[in-house]
Amino acid sequence: MLLTNFTFYIAFLIVFLISLYLRKQRTQLKSFLLVVSYLFYGLIDWRFPILLAAITAINFIVGNRILESDKPKAQKQLLTLAILTSLAILFYFKYANFFIDQVTALLGFSIVEREQYLFNVLMPVGISFITFQAITYPIDCYRKHITHSTSLLNFSLFMAFFPQLLSGPIVRASYFIPQLENIRNIDSKLIYEGFWQIIRGLIKKIIIADTLAFHIVNPAFTSPNEFSSVFLVLAIFTFSIQIYMDLSGYTDIALGLAKMLGYKLPTNFNRPYLATSIANYWQRWHISMSSFFRDYLYYAIERWRWCNIYIKLVIIFVAIGFWHGAGWNFILYGAIHGSLVAFEHYNKLKREVIGKPLVIFRGAALVVQIIKIFTIVAFTRILFRGDDLTSSYHFMYAIFNSTSDYTPVTITSLLLLVIAIIMHILPTSWRDDFSHHIVKVPVFISASLVTFSIYLMIAFSNKGASFIYFQF
Repeated sequence: MLLTNFTFYIAFLIVFLISLYLRKQRTQLKSFLLVVSYLFYGLIDWRFPILLAAITAINFIVGNRILESDKPKAQKQLLTLAILTSLAILFYFKYANFFIDQVTALLGFSIVEREQYLFNVLMPVGISFITFQAITYPIDCYRKHITHSTSLLNFSLFMAFFPQLLSGPIVRASYFIPQLENIRNIDSKLIYEGFWQIIRGLIKKIIIADTLAFHIVNPAFTSPNEFSSVFLVLAIFTFSIQIYMDLSGYTDIALGLAKMLGYKLPTNFNRPYLATSIANYWQRWHISMSSFFRDYLYYAIERWRWCNIYIKLVIIFVAIGFWHGAGWNFILYGAIHGSLVAFEHYNKLKREVIGKPLVIFRGAALVVQIIKIFTIVAFTRILFRGDDLTSSYHFMYAIFNSTSDYTPVTITSLLLLVIAIIMHILPTSWRDDFSHHIVKVPVFISASLVTFSIYLMIAFSNKGASFIYFQF
């Protein structure tokens, strides 16, 4: 069931009302939300909840054993067991076929012969998010960020909480479990803020992201040879806008749903396309994911003495790329970003050594720098959007060798691009102020705005469009 589906919100209304009724009955409320979350996941495929329960049990048991143990060596062994087991599950469902295909290709097998060795496995939706979220518990227990064990009910709900189950944000155990151990008061202001955050997310996804995909991105990447170079370049930049509106739209919906139920999820975006460096971009983009790699993976490799910081940075970003998908295009995507971040770090250290101040961009120089970084990000996303390296190459080839002048840009798509850019560059304080003020307007005005928003979403709706990050 998609979070853009009208049926979902009928079901959520029922869940919300029951949750309000059970608010002061903490155990019954969490049990109810847990059942709802498993049903939500099971509606996609009945096998998915079984896998979720297995990953939950492994990390819950091991995390609590780490807390119970007073021997550092045993704690480290338990942590290793939890991480390796969880990653093995992720590897099987997401990466096994990729590695089998690479090995059989190296051995000279034909395509038909290679396909005989591939697993017929359905990849669970959100498996990467689920796995990473799970291992935060034993790691946080090992690092003493969590000092006492939690109940199986709390940990199971932390793992399955339906608003952010499929596409994040990745929530850390030390962040969310304390919220489950305490009752949070819910007032009408909080409910209205959550409701309007959901509306904002739906507008981003349905009206902007899906429409841009339909009018520009999908046609260009499906048949690049049919369009002009101008249209293909526009599609590159438009895809970056689309994917931001798509994922940040999901995040807004997830945060709004959670807020209405009395829980807080972490912020996941901070106007990433206003970044002045590639490193700064990753500090702003999909923050829960990039900070996970920084705080958990980089922590694990920072003591390696056989390689310097530049190699470590490339390793981290290759892992980020590979996390997004099992393909050489994703690995190259990560390697490019890692190399750029490493180069920026080298320049920063070099300036410090010779006593030059850090570069601070202002005025026209700031605008030029932002456009430059956005251009780099957008063009590397050709690797992200393409099915493989070959399709990415064909798209780039079409840009420089197009003989078509077909540029089917519509007024609707251009208008939505402008709206999306304005929404992105406006200060977050303006957005927050709007959220605070909108809850104070008269009911008839709120009702009118909601009605108008629903009308627009129905008018622009593309029923077949799922969220891009569901594939991860």
